[in-house]
Amino acid sequence: MKSFMKLTALLLCMAMLTSTLAGCGPFGGNDTAEDVFDPPYLENYYVNKHEPICVAGGIDVYKYDENAKALWMGGNPYHGGFVFRGDPSGKKSAQVDLPLEGLYQNISFVIGGKCGSFTERTDKDGNITYPNSASEYAGSPPTLIGYAREIKVGVQFWVDDKLVDEILFSNYQVPVRYTYNVSGGQKFTIKTVAGEMNTPIPVLELTVWEGEAHATGHITEPAGSEPVQLIKDLKPYQIPSTSSAVYYPNITPSSEGRNYIEMSGIRYENVIATYISQALMTDDEEDIYFNLEGKYNYLTFTAGVADRTTNKSEGSAWLTVYADGKIIHEEVYSSHELPRRTTVNVEGCHQLKFAWLTDEGNLEYGDSTGNYFGIGDAYIATTEAALETIKYSSNVLLDRPVKMVSELGTFAVNSSVEKAVFDGSTKFSTFSMGGVKYNEGVILIASNSVLETKPANVSFNLSGNYDTISFKAGHISNSNVYENDQIEIYADGELIKTIDLKFHLIPQEYIVDVKGCQHLEFVSGKLTNYSMERPAFGIVEMIAYSNGYIETDLFPQRTPDDFGKTCDLIDTFGFYDVYNSILSKKIGAVSVEDGYYDGTTNKNTFKVGDKTYNKGILLRASVYLELDMGGITTSAILGTQFIGGALPIIALATAGEAHESSFALANIKDSGYTSVTFTVAMQQDNSSILVEDESTLMIGANDECVKEITVSKGMKPTTYTVELGEDCERLMFWLNCGAEDDASHTYAIYDITLNK
Repeated sequence: MKSFMKLTALLLCMAMLTSTLAGCGPFGGNDTAEDVFDPPYLENYYVNKHEPICVAGGIDVYKYDENAKALWMGGNPYHGGFVFRGDPSGKKSAQVDLPLEGLYQNISFVIGGKCGSFTERTDKDGNITYPNSASEYAGSPPTLIGYAREIKVGVQFWVDDKLVDEILFSNYQVPVRYTYNVSGGQKFTIKTVAGEMNTPIPVLELTVWEGEAHATGHITEPAGSEPVQLIKDLKPYQIPSTSSAVYYPNITPSSEGRNYIEMSGIRYENVIATYISQALMTDDEEDIYFNLEGKYNYLTFTAGVADRTTNKSEGSAWLTVYADGKIIHEEVYSSHELPRRTTVNVEGCHQLKFAWLTDEGNLEYGDSTGNYFGIGDAYIATTEAALETIKYSSNVLLDRPVKMVSELGTFAVNSSVEKAVFDGSTKFSTFSMGGVKYNEGVILIASNSVLETKPANVSFNLSGNYDTISFKAGHISNSNVYENDQIEIYADGELIKTIDLKFHLIPQEYIVDVKGCQHLEFVSGKLTNYSMERPAFGIVEMIAYSNGYIETDLFPQRTPDDFGKTCDLIDTFGFYDVYNSILSKKIGAVSVEDGYYDGTTNKNTFKVGDKTYNKGILLRASVYLELDMGGITTSAILGTQFIGGALPIIALATAGEAHESSFALANIKDSGYTSVTFTVAMQQDNSSILVEDESTLMIGANDECVKEITVSKGMKPTTYTVELGEDCERLMFWLNCGAEDDASHTYAIYDITLNK
């Protein structure tokens, strides 16, 4: 039969070519021939010469002529036939009789799921596409937007009064060709007998034959030897209208203006992206269908969670893959894992379905709501050898140190802050640590909900390409929670390093061996229900090295300039953290409400006596009766050791009191200054509340208390010069509030200069 069809097509082409040549050339006739509508077997199309009789339900007839649009089913075009349905209630049967009058030996037709017609358009590259006027999906051939759910209908075929076949029709099914012997028959009947009988059923390529029946319309071509990529070479034929699945490219660009997704920092450009949005404990799948036409043997694909740089993006979901309704793969994919590539057998498969479903009750990762899940590098092939020729998406190994955030990319970000990842793309988006602004890095803050508290985390895909990483970690300036914490580093799930983080330190550099690591994860954040005990720490200047650590200029450091013999501390360095028990501060900035006056404007001033100043700091120790309040206090100072990384934090003191010291921190690293001169005086009398008439002001150089000064009620301006020693990196003014002390008066520190 195939040989006969090929011969017929060849004769047709020759006839068309002869017709074209006859109208061309110097011997007269038109310069161009008119197209002739003369498809093979046109005379066999039933609706072109007979009238179907609708016995029950409704019917739409589509004749096949030069004005007929293709009706698309399963991603392919068909013609000539009808679509019929029952009454709107779906309870009454639909029936169509096709008069035959004993003229034919065979009847043939194709039944598929939803069908639709499309108007061709040409894109900017000259390619023909077929947009669906009811959706944003487009493709060539087009993808149909299917019904919200799969509906099945029992259908019977009769010749005269004899039942010849029963089929179970699905509105999601791929097109199936049926041929029946009708020799001597007077009529052929199609009717619905069970299920939701108002479901439209397309019956296309409806042809009748006096002899042998032949395939018409779309005819399956044998598979080639090369692998076929889904989305790029073969698009889905249907996506349910309720599914959030989309594919990139060949649809309207996403709201982010991109036609790709990234999974674990790797870009995939021919992908299925599915947003899991339904609530936990639902069983609605987010699915997408392909028509493989039964001619492939193998399917390979990479699936995982699409990268996000926002907070709280963790989660997990089930991916189930069906071949003609039978499950051939099902597995949970989590934001805490790298995407995985899977190869399965699809021999003889016609309908291939990918379906995502939320992972119910995953206590470790939570539900998947709010995450995008992706399927990329999806290929079908006839042989395993063909699969070996595929070039899969991967990170490009750069034989140089690389910036981990902006070049490798982050994924599985979970941090309780509006913006957790800074990609270095602009100097106007920064966060501050130790008096230095950073526009590339991550902020880690544990998250808390009614049910649980989760640590913060961020992951990188090293792909086994790098053996060493370096980074700096430090406390986020003025984040209003002064607690110590830890960062745990995991390589492929194994803990390889734990770093103790001190809130009062400027960022410290770390170098870690990660040889062979694929999935690198940083985890941080105290698990506590008290928001004032969950500190914010940042990781910056993250670099990965393929051949061991070396000095780089990827992140230029502050150059130790010659600042002169003396300088104004606030003008030159500023204070990166000032704390005075004021709540609701913004992360990464200090301001007048914190007690910091930077001298840039006369709109913000404070007074000491009858004099006004716009540059300096105000410190006041406090006692609060707050339940969700962290205390900051020194219970004892051993010798001359100041804080020493062991500053006690009293989260909830006796009777709910929180004793809070106040302080100001400045980063003067590499400046060469060895002493500080300043003036201190009482700025405000707070005698209306319980306060101590005397308090202790301590000056710290790095971790050492180098000077204690007793400040008291009514203290007049007094100037001090304090030796800081060589190599002072962090200068601290600390107004102490011990566990047994009351609050203090407010003291001003101003005219602060550094000296060599």
